Amino acid sequence: MTRKLYWEDSYRKEFDAKVLVINGNQVVLEQTCFYARAGGQVGDTGEINGIKVVDTIPDETRENVIHVLEKEPDFKAGDTAHGKIDWERRHKIMRSHSAAHLVDHFMKIVYPGCSLASPGIVDERKIKEDYIFQNGFDKSKLVEVENLANEFAKGGHGIELYVDDRDRRHWKSGDIDIECGGTHPKNTKEIGKIKIDKGKKPGAGKERIETTLID
Repeated sequence: MTRKLYWEDSYRKEFDAKVLVINGNQVVLEQTCFYARAGGQVGDTGEINGIKVVDTIPDETRENVIHVLEKEPDFKAGDTAHGKIDWERRHKIMRSHSAAHLVDHFMKIVYPGCSLASPGIVDERKIKEDYIFQNGFDKSKLVEVENLANEFAKGGHGIELYVDDRDRRHWKSGDIDIECGGTHPKNTKEIGKIKIDKGKKPGAGKERIETTLID
């Protein structure tokens, strides 16, 4: 099982690890800082021994992390490799993911009865989440959601990541507590300014809400 260093310290950028498995351009390490795609959050990129990592995904058991390289590596199983994540991209994703939790929390306050249709997509550019609105959708109310999310973010609330007694990972800030296994900053002030808008309609009965961060 790959030791997931990103759960221990989401700010760690580099690491050394024993190579466990190589299958073509896919590499499994004993431990890693590379976040494996899950819960809507995209996988990390970066490099291992100077070779680009173009994606990071979990294996079928979700116990091991697979690093997808740009090409087959010149190292072998049993070697020690040095990994380095694309930190600038990762930090934007961390900020975006916490912004997504704030938006979801305040969406449910401003639009009572609304719910996520499926896990959204969180990357360094934009957050896309599809909602179902039981009581109708009024686009003009998105400004209220945006204002509430920004007010909370600017408040400088600490962000706690913890595991409950059922081994489920959580994101907690203030009185907001959401089940989540992603990577996040330590404080809401790191998120920056949040911008919310309506996206392209994904299908009948759903509305797409898109969130971006303004650096």
